[in-house]
Amino acid sequence: MTELLEDWGIWFLPLQALLVALTALVPPFPAEIMVIASGAFASAGQLSLFWVMVATTAGCLAGDLLLYMLFRYQLIRVLYRWRWGRRMHRGMLRASIRAGSVTTLVGLLLVRWIPGGRAASMATAGIMRLPMPQLAVLSGLGALIWSAWLVGLGYITGTTTGAPPLVSTLIALGIGTLVGLTIAGLAARRRRREAT
Repeated sequence: MTELLEDWGIWFLPLQALLVALTALVPPFPAEIMVIASGAFASAGQLSLFWVMVATTAGCLAGDLLLYMLFRYQLIRVLYRWRWGRRMHRGMLRASIRAGSVTTLVGLLLVRWIPGGRAASMATAGIMRLPMPQLAVLSGLGALIWSAWLVGLGYITGTTTGAPPLVSTLIALGIGTLVGLTIAGLAARRRRREAT
């Protein structure tokens, strides 16, 4: 990662923004690792924390709005030409169903935390034809919160451990995974209680 940072220099953050935007279209794309790592590099003074947040938030918002427009203007038909596009659409529908009965407005902020939820919430917003101004504000707020969580995870781990950025990134990934598993476990337990 250090070599990538040295080789790409000023282009590292635009590349990160692009990869974060692509994560909206291809949810398994591992942009989160790059975002956490950029937070760790910011804690070591190798990147500006402000510009890391700007790049991450802008990439997240751009990906959200692109996905919204794909579904709003029925450009999803283009994806149906390929098997991976049909598979992606089925995954988004499954994530929408998993999200349960949250309202659309709350869903835009909260659904992004479940796997595939970001894509599912934007696809659903496009299909429901939510107004763009309202969607942009909510998506922007969601993008900011998501960015602050991931960048902060890398940054705080880097500042508290004093470890090199790559080690801080691995520690932050472990912490993030534990938090995600805990939340998923609590949600599954709650669903089981509601089912009985």
